[in-house]
Amino acid sequence: MVGDDLVDLADPETAAAALHPRFDLRVFAPAEGEALRASASPHRLRWALWAAKEATFKLARKLDPKTVFAPSRFVVGFDAELRGRVAWPGGAARVEVLAEGEAIHATATDGAPAARRIVRGVARLDAGGDPSRAARELALHRVADRLGLAPEGLRVEKRGRIPCLRLADARRLDLSLSHHGRLVAFACDPGPLAGGRAR
Repeated sequence: MVGDDLVDLADPETAAAALHPRFDLRVFAPAEGEALRASASPHRLRWALWAAKEATFKLARKLDPKTVFAPSRFVVGFDAELRGRVAWPGGAARVEVLAEGEAIHATATDGAPAARRIVRGVARLDAGGDPSRAARELALHRVADRLGLAPEGLRVEKRGRIPCLRLADARRLDLSLSHHGRLVAFACDPGPLAGGRAR
């Protein structure tokens, strides 16, 4: 299973001046606060930590729909490459954050095999575009390419409020979609199909 989250660092709401003065105290665990104070790039780290928490919450809700998002209780431990683990009272997840340009994209998975096969992507939203639709289209095309299928052979569905990708043969792939500011993103666990074409 997978969860993802996206932050557009160029969006005005991510600016330091836009944050409530107590944002860091409310959102981050003590060790995360120390890491922010010691960081040479606290702005980028702040949003990498936030995205890791949000991505993990999406995963946690799939595992237990009763999970509540209390940000400081989702505790992130990163290495220098922004890979690591997020622990919360109900479990733990592997997390990886890609920080490229103005995009911070986090994915959380429930194990090492899932982490290795994740298909993910970030794209810029066209002016006036529908971000939800753009995220779905990005996922359809990238996952279809990975599986050697035509994009028309996949469709995004929802089970409850949770999205998944449905293949023509009725298999469902775990999916997470995100958008923020000018950017859209997705992460998908294609399961054991990741190594080759669908049968």
